[in-house]
Amino acid sequence: MRVSQIANGLEHAYLRTLYELAEREAKRSVFYGDVSLELGLTAEDAEQACDHWAERGVVEWTTLGHVALTHLGLRRAERLAARGWSSASF
Repeated sequence: MRVSQIANGLEHAYLRTLYELAEREAKRSVFYGDVSLELGLTAEDAEQACDHWAERGVVEWTTLGHVALTHLGLRRAERLAARGWSSASF
């Protein structure tokens, strides 16, 4: 599965921000509101982007109001970071 084929710009930005706020670690819980605040998203847009990744096993809800990258999500984010966050397929 290619990120460029499945993610729009908002979803791509959400993944990048979560990766950075989680200090590039899988399973590091991040307050959901911090991700949306960092991106300046409405609650609806943030939820849509988070749900997109959660449905694909890239992000998981860890506790009430907190999300984290899964190990799969960390690998995908690392690949994108290595390419300068280009949306080109990897």
